[in-house]
Amino acid sequence: MHTSNEQPYLYAKPAVQAVIRTEPADFQVVEELNFEPSGSGEHLLLQIEKTGQNTQFIARELARLTGLRVRDISYAGLKDRHAVTTQWFCFKWPIKQELAWQNWQLEGSRILQVVRHYRKLRLGALKRNHFSLRLRQVSDSAGLLARLPLLAEGVPNYYGEQRFGINGGNLALAERLFGGESIPDRQLRGLALSASRSFLFNQVIAGRIRRGHFARLLPGDVVQLAGSGSIFVVDQVTPELEQRLSAQDIHLTAPLVGLGKAMVTAEAALLEQQLLAPWQAWQQALELLRVQAGRRSMRVIPEQLQASVEQDAVVLQFALPAGCFATSVLRELVEYRDAARDIAQMES
Repeated sequence: MHTSNEQPYLYAKPAVQAVIRTEPADFQVVEELNFEPSGSGEHLLLQIEKTGQNTQFIARELARLTGLRVRDISYAGLKDRHAVTTQWFCFKWPIKQELAWQNWQLEGSRILQVVRHYRKLRLGALKRNHFSLRLRQVSDSAGLLARLPLLAEGVPNYYGEQRFGINGGNLALAERLFGGESIPDRQLRGLALSASRSFLFNQVIAGRIRRGHFARLLPGDVVQLAGSGSIFVVDQVTPELEQRLSAQDIHLTAPLVGLGKAMVTAEAALLEQQLLAPWQAWQQALELLRVQAGRRSMRVIPEQLQASVEQDAVVLQFALPAGCFATSVLRELVEYRDAARDIAQMES
């Protein structure tokens, strides 16, 4: 199977080399919700900064401390273990009942604030994530900074290798599931399904880059309005639509394979069929498992992008829409070695 390292680059492979995640503080992420907490209501929102812990661990700890079930603890998104991440958790708690959260001891974590809200925090209720990345052992800081303006043109919105598990373990799990093996653990099953769809999505982006169609409209393409989930089909390619694509007002999309009517038509549909032909069995399995089809933007544009040089390190800051991967931005800028991932692979 193709790893992320084998996926084509949009701007050619970077010449600059660096190391990321030498320590957790080198990779910092702060969630921004897509709503303002109401300040009242029967749900509690907890903003927690965690270091060296994954999201599920914190959810389990909150369940233990409150006496609730783990499934009663919700969050807007999963955050990496090998990082310093600030994210929101939520659970229902009676308005008149005290909660001595100031006395809690959460390993590798601290509660920054607690606020009430009128409804449960849902998965995906994020506007964007803010990243601060320290790149160490940078081979050519000036060369890295010179390449930075390319990112503002947009980069391939690949799913990062984290989605596929250590050594592609989640994809191997998907193959077993599609081969008829029962996976009763809902979380593992979900990881397998998510990884397989992400893999197929990446294949379409990779294929379009190789054929020179990454930023070129085809008849029948499905495009997404910038800053919105709204999508529409391009029946006819016009200069106006081409200009809107160039101006980043609209973005081309690729499929999240599953059950449902494929919106894509004409020449764009034929291209997607060709690119996914080797994976027909996976497509059929996803439909049989009643995973719902969707679309996702092929291009992501980092916001608030800035960089500063500190000796042989470069600190990179930017924000991305929810669900987009910082490492997919990073790979177009620098050839990096992920120190934390190296350790995880040795331990697996």
